[in-house]
Amino acid sequence: MPNLVVFTDLDGTLLDHYTYDWTPARPALEGLERTGTPLVLVSSKTRPEIEALRRVLGNRHPFVPENGGAVFIPEDYELDLPPEAVSIDRYRVLVLGRPAAEIAAAFDQMAARLPVRALSRMTIPEIAALTGLSPDQAAGAKNREFGEAFILDNPEVGEEQLAAAVRDLGLRLTRGGRFYHLLGENDKGRAVALLADLYRRKNKKLITAAVGDSPNDRPMLAVVDRPFLVARPDGGYAEIDWPGLTRIPLAGPAGFNQAVLSLLPS
Repeated sequence: MPNLVVFTDLDGTLLDHYTYDWTPARPALEGLERTGTPLVLVSSKTRPEIEALRRVLGNRHPFVPENGGAVFIPEDYELDLPPEAVSIDRYRVLVLGRPAAEIAAAFDQMAARLPVRALSRMTIPEIAALTGLSPDQAAGAKNREFGEAFILDNPEVGEEQLAAAVRDLGLRLTRGGRFYHLLGENDKGRAVALLADLYRRKNKKLITAAVGDSPNDRPMLAVVDRPFLVARPDGGYAEIDWPGLTRIPLAGPAGFNQAVLSLLPS
């Protein structure tokens, strides 16, 4: 079992905020592969989106879609799973979030009160124009299983009003680089802590690290030994503070690269 596991956000961290390019992180990715260090992708992206990126990167490790909606572990991966794990396609899955259909019904109640638009209800051209994704990638972004991503069309509606509406629904609100997210009880931190515990059952001396850039990464950064916050494209940082947090002055995959290389033997 490895001595280090790295958890990473995608958009704005491993992937460039505008271009989705990951290649500035190549030295760190090669270092992780060379040392046998697992890289766990933890994102607000959907399972199809993450699966596509895993194929490009050659990533074989567990992953966490939709802000901790579930932990997907390849069925041949060497971790001892609890009995509540279920089989979905080629994975053993620990489901933490509520079904997307349940979240969608609650979203409709909120949409009757506030000017919000769900990503899953947008057309593929609309998503592509809003995000810069290709049509195939935009189709993957619509395929949500555990929550809803949405935008707020009226800037005069404040986040406090939005948060109050979400609380009235008995749900949770978080924000990534482009979208707000309507969730159940799940978050990235709960999923990362669960998966880290499974790794630690194999190696009690395991060190965990995480890299993020957005408010929805706060729970993940709070549960690891070595949290890193990369800069935003404008050079600023998300309003996140935590004991031991290291701020990286570079944005996106260049920041990820710097953070991860600092963890690996030279």
